[in-house]
Amino acid sequence: MAVATDLDIGVGPTLAARAQQRVASWGLLACLAAFTLTTFDGGDIAPRLISAALLLLAAFYFVVPPGQLKFKVPLPAACLLGMTGWGILQTLFFPQKIVAAGWSGVLFWLTAAVIALAAASAFQRADVADLFRRCFIYFASFVCVLDLLEQASHAGKYFWVIPSRYNLVFGTFAYWNNFAQFVELALPVTLWQGLSRQRPNAPYLLLAALQICAVVASGSRAGSVLVLLELVTVVILSYLRFRNRGFLLGASAAIALTILFIYAAGFSTLLGKLQESDQLAVRRNINRSSIAMLQQHPIAGWGLDTYVPVYRMFALYDDGTYVNRAHNDWLQFAVEGGLPFAAMMAAVFFWSVRPAVRSVWGVGVVALGIHALVDYPFARFGVCGWYFALVSMLAYQNAVMPLERDKLTRESNF
Repeated sequence: MAVATDLDIGVGPTLAARAQQRVASWGLLACLAAFTLTTFDGGDIAPRLISAALLLLAAFYFVVPPGQLKFKVPLPAACLLGMTGWGILQTLFFPQKIVAAGWSGVLFWLTAAVIALAAASAFQRADVADLFRRCFIYFASFVCVLDLLEQASHAGKYFWVIPSRYNLVFGTFAYWNNFAQFVELALPVTLWQGLSRQRPNAPYLLLAALQICAVVASGSRAGSVLVLLELVTVVILSYLRFRNRGFLLGASAAIALTILFIYAAGFSTLLGKLQESDQLAVRRNINRSSIAMLQQHPIAGWGLDTYVPVYRMFALYDDGTYVNRAHNDWLQFAVEGGLPFAAMMAAVFFWSVRPAVRSVWGVGVVALGIHALVDYPFARFGVCGWYFALVSMLAYQNAVMPLERDKLTRESNF
């Protein structure tokens, strides 16, 4: 006797629905990759063009549904839609705002909501979700190789062609922490592919070691700590599921390869930063300013995308450095959108913890939320776009690794 699921009812999805899901997943993958590949030094033109393409794809997908699978709006997508609606109300009716900045923020969160909705629809089937994750692994590994080669060449140019304002570039990122945050999302997926089979999958373990060493070589302090914690976490969670010699061999290989790759790539930049007497000296003062800003407008906020101009009225020091973000996304959410806005984003994070741990491959979304306490991974879709897709993927129990699904199917038949 088999236990029925949404995917088992009737004859299942039509061929048109299956094809539409694959088109949606490939379209989403292409847009997210485009966001990452065009991050560079920042700027609005490329992200907005890609957002427009994504919105057009979503409009076609949701307006012309050829008998697709049952679709439910998961909590992450609902919260993101709520944040978009709050931004619209704030920009239209609240007294403190910068109108142009407000609409820019609305576009950002609308794009985030569309990513979550598209992922929720496209990744209901396990095989589609698995293919997307494997493509994400290969893409992230490519960015890591690019990062290591760019750092070694000291060219200061993206792809050795496009000049940057900065002396070093990190793959397609100007900021080492954004690069590390991107890898934080990909690493658990890679490790899980390497450890979740009856025998360790050596190519994926090699790619995982490559990803970790690239983060350490970049000099990101929080990123290095988090990817090493992810390694330990995935090994422990995997051990609790697969207590066999094959797993122990794979775990040992993953750790050994990581140590070897870190030694080969180098970690002098990271050591230099760790020797600083106060690791949070700058961020502590910025956080104090952010709290003072929040205290003045705790509910309504100052308006989406207004942090930088408003911060100048609350700055506690001036060392000549341009403060481009709060370096704490959670505080910036509250400052710009007010506590209700931040609460909706917090709901997405806390909701994701349990399914992320259960999936194992999803623990990167938890790591990213933690990293947001000391930096700004949600500033650029080249990083956070993948977060919204993976969080929404976690909403479906069917979006699991094929080995797990086969096991569940066998256990449900008797």
